[in-house]
Amino acid sequence: MASVKKAIKALYGSKLGKILPVLVIAGLVATASASVFVMYYGQATATVSSSDVVLAAGSDTLSTSSYAPTVTPSSTNDFATIGISLLPSATQSAAVQPSIFYTDLLEVTNNAATASHTINSITVSNIADASNQLGEIDVYYCTSSVNPVGSSSCDKFAITTTTGGSLSGHSILPQTLAAGATGYIEIVAHAKATATVSDTITFELQISWV
Repeated sequence: MASVKKAIKALYGSKLGKILPVLVIAGLVATASASVFVMYYGQATATVSSSDVVLAAGSDTLSTSSYAPTVTPSSTNDFATIGISLLPSATQSAAVQPSIFYTDLLEVTNNAATASHTINSITVSNIADASNQLGEIDVYYCTSSVNPVGSSSCDKFAITTTTGGSLSGHSILPQTLAAGATGYIEIVAHAKATATVSDTITFELQISWV
């Protein structure tokens, strides 16, 4: 018996004796965390489809004006590069501020045969004004091609700084887009009176639909 106690005491004082409790605890934890499980499998097929909601250049791009915009949709019609003109204009009240109007710039069309879709929201972001010549760029989404200023058929976001936001105002969005229906991105804009030729202002639009 004395020899057993002596052996235990010797083991406790050794390096192995010091790490043995840790090994025992680790073994218990490993045993406690082990589990039995069953795995089921399914097979999925992902099929490429054409989009119902597409972007297209509006009729403003057909204008012969030197200020006619450019709209270049991608081959998949889910992205478009837009170019517009700004003229320098003195600051006046919004009602009489000289601006360039684009009332059919970019069209958002539901090409589905029967299914309707919903345009949830349209946001403006990544605004850049390196020359600090931004006057105001009003971005509208309208249910028809109209003069958007004050129209109840349009929601709007006014770009006056580099802070973005969402179009709102007349509760147009979210908007149900019936099969074959079209919504319109419109812009009314001017630069500061001090703007010079080649000054640029850039921004991005995000259209969310379901």
